[in-house]
Amino acid sequence: MVMLMDRAPLERVRKLADGRIAAVARFARSGVYTYSGAEVGKPHLSSVNVYRPESEVFSQDAMASFGHKAVTFHHPSDGVSAANWSKVSVGFTEGKIARDGGYVEIPLMLADAQAVGAYERGEARELSAGYSCDLVWGDGIAPDGTAYQATQRNIRGNHIALVPLGRAGSECRIGDSLNSGASTMFTDAERSLADSAEGQMLITQARASHDRKNAYLGDRAPAFTAEQAAGVIRNAAAQKIGAQNLADRFTADEAALRAQVDEARRRNSLERSQAYRQR
Repeated sequence: MVMLMDRAPLERVRKLADGRIAAVARFARSGVYTYSGAEVGKPHLSSVNVYRPESEVFSQDAMASFGHKAVTFHHPSDGVSAANWSKVSVGFTEGKIARDGGYVEIPLMLADAQAVGAYERGEARELSAGYSCDLVWGDGIAPDGTAYQATQRNIRGNHIALVPLGRAGSECRIGDSLNSGASTMFTDAERSLADSAEGQMLITQARASHDRKNAYLGDRAPAFTAEQAAGVIRNAAAQKIGAQNLADRFTADEAALRAQVDEARRRNSLERSQAYRQR
């Protein structure tokens, strides 16, 4: 079992008369997500594609496990339990967890002045779900055609963390298209790509291509959407894992070949030495 963190924006934010903030998190879209190897217990791999089946995401046990959980300010190093609840909790999730289209909707409350202040100052405006799951390793192809190396089973919520945005200030996380909306829900590996110069360049190129293709429509041309921008990042992350895994296998094969050559040389030297002594 591993502990993973997935991000999402705060939605439907309301400031209550007593100073608390009520909001909604929309997590756990099914599909293939890219994680760093270290996140899934494979530090020798740079990244791993993990499939999250719809049957696991929307199972009653998985959804219910996110109810009545602590909301924390950043992720506690050891998760949340009765032993540290009072120390790390700055709010709580409510019990009415429900499916909303392709997502799990989690109502929550920020009840701590420091956390509320961090949100209002723009220092922490994103949520990150801390949850455990069983990873079943094995290659496969998801329904959308994306290759993966492991599958999530038995998803269980532990806490929801309020964390800083991927980028500072009011700058959009992935170009102007992803200033808001559910498309900003990325794994850490996808977020790293999204916040890099490479990710920004990919979004810019995709937007420019979209605009060129639809220029003939004039004012009726469709806008480049958040979903399209997010798709660019997810596809690029999936392609990077394929290339990196191929490089990792080549490195491993090369090391094994060198070991075989060294062993053959050692045996040859030993045989020559024995033959010399027998003369």
